[in-house]
Amino acid sequence: PACAKLHSTHAPPATASASAALHSSIMTKINASNLPSSDIVAPACVKYHKPLSKKKKKKKTIEMDAIGTPTYNLLLELMKCQVKHPNLVATDSSVSADNTAGSGAKKCVKIEKAYSACHAAVMGVGNYNGRKHCGEEMEQLFLCVNPDAVLP
Repeated sequence: PACAKLHSTHAPPATASASAALHSSIMTKINASNLPSSDIVAPACVKYHKPLSKKKKKKKTIEMDAIGTPTYNLLLELMKCQVKHPNLVATDSSVSADNTAGSGAKKCVKIEKAYSACHAAVMGVGNYNGRKHCGEEMEQLFLCVNPDAVLP
């Protein structure tokens, strides 16, 4: 029947590894042009931002699923710092009338904790929800701490 043909052509990958391989082929890659400018990065985080934004590294891409590489680790440290010390623009817009941090900062803390759980699982047992990387969580964290970022 025609219905059987429709289902067979749109069947999901048979294994988790096939699904992960399919997803990893569309994982985001960023470079320094995707980072916020250094003048809006919180002063405490500039030490992580500076090496990523150097001229010779501007063209070098950072793959969001390349867990453990030096540039990935540097980007991770920058984002963890941004969770603790939001970008200056984000701080202005996320502070409410009573001078308390808004829900945006709390959301980033939750996303950072989700990333940490993934990272611990990948480093410990070698996978997290059938994936060997934390690219999705890394991308969510990047977009949370840099809401104005435009990803390719």
